[in-house]
This record gives sequence, structure tokens and C-alpha cells, in this order.
Amino acid sequence: MRLFIAIIKFLLICLSTVFFYVIITIGLFFSLIGFNGRKWIAFFLSIWGASICKIIGLSVAVKGEAPKPPYFLVSNHLSYIDVFMIISKTSSVFIAKNEVLSWPVFGFMSRTLGMLFVDRTKKTDVVRVNDLISKRISDAQGILLFPEGTTSDGSKILPFKASLLAYPADNNVPVHYATIRYATAEEEPHASESVCWWTDVTFPSHFIELLKLRKIYGTIHFGNEPITNNDRKELAQELYEKASKQFIPVIEQSEYAT
Repeated sequence: MRLFIAIIKFLLICLSTVFFYVIITIGLFFSLIGFNGRKWIAFFLSIWGASICKIIGLSVAVKGEAPKPPYFLVSNHLSYIDVFMIISKTSSVFIAKNEVLSWPVFGFMSRTLGMLFVDRTKKTDVVRVNDLISKRISDAQGILLFPEGTTSDGSKILPFKASLLAYPADNNVPVHYATIRYATAEEEPHASESVCWWTDVTFPSHFIELLKLRKIYGTIHFGNEPITNNDRKELAQELYEKASKQFIPVIEQSEYAT
């Protein structure tokens, strides 16, 4: 029965994605002919994110106040559904690892919708992405970055990498921070395994198991004050410390021993 429900959810995700992709590309057409289509794109990206959350059973609670564009926002990273949860509550262009481009459908969509991709194996690529950030941040959309560089089990926040914080550091741009976490019902598999994607389990296998969950409880906690620092390494450390202080773990490290 749960597998059947997971299949239905997957089909609904596909239908929703195709529907909103068509609508969003209209905004791209407006941009090409000289109109400002960015607000159109940002609005419907947010609605798309909310629809995906609804389909997969993700209930999103928000603490604090989401920043308004233009902004630069960083968050910890737990799962591939982080993006949908955050864009459902903000107007964001996100920066993702280059590997996402190889994902079926989503990779193609992300590229054509103006998302930014970085190849972390090439130091020169960071310069390219920082240049793109300066062109994409606007009064219609902010920039969303996961500075840990990878996902985790949610027991703690991993150190923030400073390379992609060069743009806000060099341009004296305040950086907002948020922390996210997930929970599942007691009778369901724990969120650290079923929602957070950090083990060697393949994406399709993990995704199917996630779709079998009846309910997922997600929380986005936006920090009170943005941080400004002209040194990107100091900026990364300050953001890491602030985010770590407000973060509520998905699972305590001591629970692994029980």
C-alpha cells in the first residue's frame, strides 16, 4: 500500500513539475523580449516549491522572518527536499553542486530556470559563480547557498566553506542565515535516515522510501540579524557559529549508540 502511495506521489510530482515549468518559462520569454520576468519566475518557483511540499506530505513551520529580495541567504543542508522547503517560503535562486545537472529532468529544469551550479573540484569555477551571483541577485530574487558543501545526518552543522561567500564579503552585502530540521512521527522511520540523505543509499532508493512516509515535519528558523564582514573566512565562521547556536539537531549523536 505504501509503495502504491509513493508511486502516486511521484506521478503528482511529475505533473506538478511539468505544469509549473511551462508557466515559469513564460517568464523567461518575457525576459528575452525585454520585460522583467524575474518576479514572475520567482513567484511561480515559490508556488512550485509549496506544491511539492504538499504532495510529499511536508508540513513547513517557519520561525523568524524570511528576508526580502535582494538578499544573500545561507542554510545548513540535510536533503534534496531542502530546496523545495526553502523556496516555498522565499524568492530564491539556489547554488547547487554540478552533479545536480546529471539528475533526470530536474537538472535540465534547474539550468533553464537560471539556477547556479558550481564545480567544487575546480577553484577557477568559484570565480565564475561569484560573478554570476552579482548578476542574478535582484529585487525579484535572492541567493540561497548551502555553505557546508554537502548534506549531513542532522546531528550537527558542518563547517561552512568560505569560497562562495566572496561576493557578499567583497561587496559589503549582509548575509542572512537560516537553519532547517526535519522530524517524522514515532511510528515512522527516523528523519535522520528517511529524510536526511547522507549515506551511500542511491537517490532513487532513498526518494522512494521518503515518498512512503505519511508525514514529514519541517522547520525553517531564520536568524534575527544578518552578518556583514569583508573577510570571507571570518564571515563563514561567524555564520557557522550563529547557525550552530540556533540549530536544533534532527538526531542527537548519543542516539546512535542506543
